[in-house]
Amino acid sequence: MLRLRLPSLGFTVLVMFLAGLVWWSWPQRPLSLPQIDWHGQIHKGDQAAEDVVMRQYDAAGKLDLLATAHTAYHEPRRDQTMLSDVAVKRFRPGQELNLRANQGQVDGSSHLITLWGNVIGTMKPDSRFLTERVHYNPQTGIISTQDPVRLEHGQDWMTGLGLWASVKTEEVNILRNVRGVYAP
Repeated sequence: MLRLRLPSLGFTVLVMFLAGLVWWSWPQRPLSLPQIDWHGQIHKGDQAAEDVVMRQYDAAGKLDLLATAHTAYHEPRRDQTMLSDVAVKRFRPGQELNLRANQGQVDGSSHLITLWGNVIGTMKPDSRFLTERVHYNPQTGIISTQDPVRLEHGQDWMTGLGLWASVKTEEVNILRNVRGVYAP
């Protein structure tokens, strides 16, 4: 004859009490992930981080490029990293550059950096450009855009469509529809 042995009443009450505590303390809404637009999907292997600092060093071991972002997520299938509240700084002597933008993307294979949303770029202490979207190739030091741009140098300024700039040669060209003010 089989006998079924039931746990004692005290043990059953303890288990029920612990289960109630777990249920009561469980978050009522999902835990917040970094404020990242996953474009509606998350895939296995995707990675996200907040308060990101990325450093790139030259062959001599000196800091070459520093990028910071409030949030970042990496999509391995597309080999792209998406960034928010981005700042990029290049440290090469004579080739200094500061870029800031609301959003950014780094392509893993080409290392091309695309920034958009209130882009501000500074190439010299008294020169800066403002636009909505730029592409920056850290290997060649070329900055480009086809969007409207405003270039400021001290009190002088120019506006136009498109920009091509070389951080290495400090050459800056507005491509078309150029208008400006020069005060000698």
